[in-house]
Amino acid sequence: VTAQKKKVHKGKHGKTVVHKGKKGNKTVVHKKKHGKAHVYKPRKRYKRTRVVHYHYRHLPRRGAVIATVNVNARHYTYRGVKYRCYSGVWYKPYRSKWIVVRPAVGLRVKVLPVDFRRVVIGPKRYYYYYGTYYVQVNNEYEVVEAPIDAEIDSLPDGYNTLNIDGEEYYELDGTYYLSSQDEKGEEILVVVENPTR
Repeated sequence: VTAQKKKVHKGKHGKTVVHKGKKGNKTVVHKKKHGKAHVYKPRKRYKRTRVVHYHYRHLPRRGAVIATVNVNARHYTYRGVKYRCYSGVWYKPYRSKWIVVRPAVGLRVKVLPVDFRRVVIGPKRYYYYYGTYYVQVNNEYEVVEAPIDAEIDSLPDGYNTLNIDGEEYYELDGTYYLSSQDEKGEEILVVVENPTR
């Protein structure tokens, strides 16, 4: 029996990338402080039976331009931008109207959207809803970048579908996702490294 080949090299941002097997599956090791590391194992691709925006199909698509926002929307101002948020969907001014967006990283809210999803990666807990990720900071929740290896159920409509080296990915806000299944066999989307780099 011939042993599987293993190749190790330094990836982006100092990460160690281990390639195993004929298909080049990758195990990515993110090195952290104090010598600790978090390992992201290869994910099995899965062809979805539902559209990617299934859970948010009743909500406006990302990038949609509307004339008015619900009068009950919450008001937030961050770095000079006056946002509105209603039912977990964010809007900012666009000419004389409003456009559906992801809020800027660093913006904080006191209350999460009702149907948020908990995302646990190692010791850290995130909260996800409609393409936006939050972490708790004291008694507030701060918008953050999507963490690698996060598992979510849906993206808001308005994402891009890309075919890279024969594999399908979904992109939203510069974050890339691949379709997979969780341990219960449920359809999920997993945040992955930018496959174009």
